Amino acid sequence: MNRHTGRKSVGRRHGVACVLAWAFAWAGTLSAAEAPLFFSYRSFWPEFGAMAQFRDAGVDTVCIFAANTDNSLGQPYCKYPPVWRWFGKYDFESLNKQYDDVLAVNSNAQFICMVDLNTPVWLQRQLSLQGHSAECESFTMLSCACANPAWRKATADYLEAVIKHMEARYGDRVKAYLLACGQTDEWMDYSRGTAGRAKTQAWQAWQKRHGQTEVPVPAYDRLDRAMFENNLRDPARERDVIDYARFTGDTVADTVLDFVTRTRALIPRHRQIGMFFGYILEITHARLVWAGHLEYERLYASPNIDFFISPGTYGDRPMGGGSGFMVPNGTRVLNGKGFLHEIDHRTPTYNVELDPYVSIGWMVPWKDQAEVDAGLKREFALAIVNHASLWCFDMWGGVFKTPETMRVVARAKKVWDAYAALPLKGRAEVALVVDPQSARLVNDRSPIVGKIFQGTRNTLNRLGAPFEVYSFNDLPRADLSAVKMLVFPGTFELTAEKRTVLDRHVLKDGRSAVFVYAPGISDGKTLDPARIQALTGTPFKTPGVSEVVREGWTAVYADAYEALTPQVLRRLAVRAGVTIYCDDAVPVYANERLVAIHMAKGGERTITLPKSCREVKELYTGRVIPVADKKFRYTFATPDTALFEMIP
Repeated sequence: MNRHTGRKSVGRRHGVACVLAWAFAWAGTLSAAEAPLFFSYRSFWPEFGAMAQFRDAGVDTVCIFAANTDNSLGQPYCKYPPVWRWFGKYDFESLNKQYDDVLAVNSNAQFICMVDLNTPVWLQRQLSLQGHSAECESFTMLSCACANPAWRKATADYLEAVIKHMEARYGDRVKAYLLACGQTDEWMDYSRGTAGRAKTQAWQAWQKRHGQTEVPVPAYDRLDRAMFENNLRDPARERDVIDYARFTGDTVADTVLDFVTRTRALIPRHRQIGMFFGYILEITHARLVWAGHLEYERLYASPNIDFFISPGTYGDRPMGGGSGFMVPNGTRVLNGKGFLHEIDHRTPTYNVELDPYVSIGWMVPWKDQAEVDAGLKREFALAIVNHASLWCFDMWGGVFKTPETMRVVARAKKVWDAYAALPLKGRAEVALVVDPQSARLVNDRSPIVGKIFQGTRNTLNRLGAPFEVYSFNDLPRADLSAVKMLVFPGTFELTAEKRTVLDRHVLKDGRSAVFVYAPGISDGKTLDPARIQALTGTPFKTPGVSEVVREGWTAVYADAYEALTPQVLRRLAVRAGVTIYCDDAVPVYANERLVAIHMAKGGERTITLPKSCREVKELYTGRVIPVADKKFRYTFATPDTALFEMIP
């Protein structure tokens, strides 16, 4: 018996041959989005009891994070000794033990290997002594570290050493590698414009590459204000700040792509690579611009990255909320990328004590088992409907402690096994369009920053109909044939090229286009509020919500984000011909075969479907309900989430 595979030698040889044959076929025929999905378990700590519970529920995939660094509370992420001990020196016995301990609990375990690329304390001290100052602490000063060649070399050497070791010892068990760095290991930069010697030199080199006149790093206080209503930057007078934001994002993206390329060269093509990135729908409060995630389009286009990860939004988790991905789901689908949905929601049993002195009690959990059941079913449904992988993130233990919770997990696993991998197309007739280029104009200290993308997404969660999220640059290649209403909450910059995209692909076929605050105020060179009326037919700051019928489409202008209430958006959607699945202001997820609806308050509801079918089957309970004239009645508990299969 092979200790690390748990298989007899002859069986292992046969299995390897099958894997290799499958991998060869996969590499040539399937996109990343069609690659095998993961239903997995993750915890910061070695929660072996929970791992056994998940094993018994049919979950064999485990994410292991052999961290060398501390979390944002100053607590070690990992209970095991660090692996990265010095330049070129690694404690692989510590790494092996973390994987072998899991195999002792589940001999069938397969792994998602999360590689900690953040700066260990010893490396930070060593590089500081070499004159690199703050440019070496990647957890908070990510773009500074990424601009530092000494940091990049040492970190790349560690990454390659870990990958080589894992491939040699556990390769046939590794499903994927996750590259983790930055704040909370999600590639978020908290330097907020800070620049030492290396980053200043990198900024000068970036300007030269882009044919720009060299200017200094913008003064720090300029990063927290903007010339237009303190909300938006003027491209004529604040071009250096806008470009500097792009540069800091490029610095992080360049590093990610370098590390990904190095990893891909060391592993077979069927082994997947993933990371947290692209949180344009989530990061607010001094982070939208400066956290570095606005350059996600570059990473989503990379052939070497297979999938991306985000938790369910922190902004809409309570009962009645729609949860939702932090990334533009339509964009990742168009780029053939997979997605892993992190279910890190807190239950009443989760562990709040990291040690006798440090507590995380401010993380508000679902209040009781009924909320846990409804909330988890909502998160599982979100992943199933959207063809996504997922993991149940146990953080510091206790999240999935009760038998009732594990019964929900076990049932969801069976449903996910049956439906998540099916190549089902979405059914959205509404699209939310985000724009990372326009987002660079935003002062992310402004009160509007959380309302633009995150707030609009949360409002659409209460539409009673599904919606999809695209980047503006996706519009020429997105299939918009079923889309009847598009919402543009942050399209502040409309160059001549982008206006042509709107005219050719969006503003036609009787669609409604909803614009908010200052659409098209910038042409990429100057700001002019008159452009808003030219686009929408309504003058800038006209109070409330205005509708103007244009040639072949309807322009809707809202002067403020607060004006777009769920009721207003529903009225606009109905006028545009959008199918409203439920009259309540509730979240709906749907594809061509499945419909999920989440309710905070129960009772009998009429559900309207977009197409005729004989009956629906509620997949969590197995209950079958007849359908007449595209409608059926269903009684929801308080709270509840139902996942229906439409049966022809």
